[in-house]
Amino acid sequence: MSLPEWTTHGVRILHDDVVRIEEHDVETPEGRRYAFPIVRSPGFAKVVPIMPDGDVLLIRQYRYAVGGVTLEVPAGAIDDGEAPIETARRELGEEALVTSDRIEPLGEFTTSPGRMDERGYVFIALDCRPDPEAHQHEPTIPVRMPLAEAIGLIGSEVLAATSSLALLLAHRHLDR
Repeated sequence: MSLPEWTTHGVRILHDDVVRIEEHDVETPEGRRYAFPIVRSPGFAKVVPIMPDGDVLLIRQYRYAVGGVTLEVPAGAIDDGEAPIETARRELGEEALVTSDRIEPLGEFTTSPGRMDERGYVFIALDCRPDPEAHQHEPTIPVRMPLAEAIGLIGSEVLAATSSLALLLAHRHLDR
């Protein structure tokens, strides 16, 4: 089934830095016209690092936007021209200080399709090992624990929906 598209009459840029915020002058197929805000994002990659013994490495870090410390899987914005798997590989080193020769895709998703074009890509990195070449680029603390324990922290210490989804996708992948 095909749905009729909206007509865009103009676009005004409100902010353009890490993300771009636009205000679109739109008209719906029913003739309703209004200002519609959209957040444009380069997207991001999340990676679930699994150690040879099956433990997962999470990242503890301060998040200014929520005013506190979070527990998440390593993640980062996709740089211009960078493939999502390369972002995942880069974030393994920058945040978790590990590397892996076995990084596999688990899926992709949109975070808030009603107002954002952001797309996230989830990977699992198997048989992770310390990376002597890795350099921390932000203040993060790697936290190692059994995957089941990390899943048990969803909704308490693991509050980011995207990290929760990544852990659940990794668990499903490993159960196969």
